[in-house]
Amino acid sequence: MQKYKNFEPIKVFLEICAIPHSSFQTQTLKEWIIEKAQKFGAKVQCDTAGNVLCTKGLPKLCLQGHYDMVYVGQSAQFLVKPKFIEREGKAFLCAEDSSLGADNGVALACMLLALRDCQNIECLFTIDEEVGMIGAKEIALPLLAPYMLNCDSEEIDEVVCSCAGGYDLECKMSFPSLEITQDCEVLEICTQGFIGGHSGIEIHKGIPNAILELAKVAQSLIECGALAIEFCGGEKRNSIPVNATLSVAIPQERKAQCKEILERITQGSLEDCVQFKVAKKPLEKQRKTFDIRKLLEAILGLQNGVIVTQNTEPILSSNLGILQQDFQGEKVQIEFVVMGRGNQESLMQDNITKEKMRLEALGFEIALLDYYAPWEREESELLQNVLQIAQKHNSNAQLKSIHAGLECGILKQKYPSICFASIGPNISHPHSVREELDLESFVCFDKILQDVLKRFGAF
Repeated sequence: MQKYKNFEPIKVFLEICAIPHSSFQTQTLKEWIIEKAQKFGAKVQCDTAGNVLCTKGLPKLCLQGHYDMVYVGQSAQFLVKPKFIEREGKAFLCAEDSSLGADNGVALACMLLALRDCQNIECLFTIDEEVGMIGAKEIALPLLAPYMLNCDSEEIDEVVCSCAGGYDLECKMSFPSLEITQDCEVLEICTQGFIGGHSGIEIHKGIPNAILELAKVAQSLIECGALAIEFCGGEKRNSIPVNATLSVAIPQERKAQCKEILERITQGSLEDCVQFKVAKKPLEKQRKTFDIRKLLEAILGLQNGVIVTQNTEPILSSNLGILQQDFQGEKVQIEFVVMGRGNQESLMQDNITKEKMRLEALGFEIALLDYYAPWEREESELLQNVLQIAQKHNSNAQLKSIHAGLECGILKQKYPSICFASIGPNISHPHSVREELDLESFVCFDKILQDVLKRFGAF
């Protein structure tokens, strides 16, 4: 384990872990990156979006990574406490009670060291990738290198040559609020034990969606006469939800009908680690209810999870990531966000049209946000060389199209003459508190990166 603790890219990554850099809260890390790059003799340029371009010499290769992370944790403030662990003879780095930020902090560490050691190199640090590829969409920087190596992939066995596009469907509706006039018992039902995960690379694993599973509970209770008070859940639009909360008022005459449902859900109805916790709450004066049935019909009717596969791999998927509720006067405002991904643009467009028509027919207002097209494969000197070098260090390495979003597709539209490829170490369960970095794969990734830099004259 000590050899990994002394591994220089790990040391730099641990420095990054101590600096707040959740999406939209990256200024401190940005300033730190600029200070380091200037110290290493790089010319630094920034655009109004917050992207940072660092250049030395006459680069043929540009390394690219994003400097925001999906922070999921129990702390109200940004707090990442990395810890080294061993399991089945392998070494990992994870974090206590939060996501780690190896996505994409390990790339930043290697890029900064490359800026220190190389004479001809370009490094592009993009902002707010995790919240809709904002930096890539708004980039305005003069790139010099004809090749770009994205360092945001999460499987050491893969040299990524194409990736999924994505979009968000934002769905809103106002419901009339009604006073609860009956004698009721108020219960708050919360999910517990849900594991969450990345809504792209882990969407095929059948990970339970906390919002949808609690919606099924809500439907059963409403059918038995319960009254909905509040329903919300989710952490990030691009992660499979871990947390969801439902508050219901149960009239006294309906308690017996609801009892069986409540007993079942508190015993773990999905799997041993997934349960619901039920607690009694006081009925606040003039507490409101609303007719939740259209909301339940809307979200339970979503095509959630993998929708289309090709050669057993997902090429179209959808994930309900966020559900929010707000009382506004005599109205209850509901908003939920569905993120779709597709490796073929025609499939994405067809699914958007289908879901919009269905949800609009139910009365929801639909907005299409953060749309970006897939990155499609192209042959290049970069792709051939990266694959050859990767296979030198890892015989299992192969070309792969992934069902997750990378900035390559958007940047390709901005810089059509640049050719792209993507690599990265093994990062499991990103965007969740279970995120882990496989340390042996990180060392392998660094060796591959060093050889690619040599092949393209960076040193």
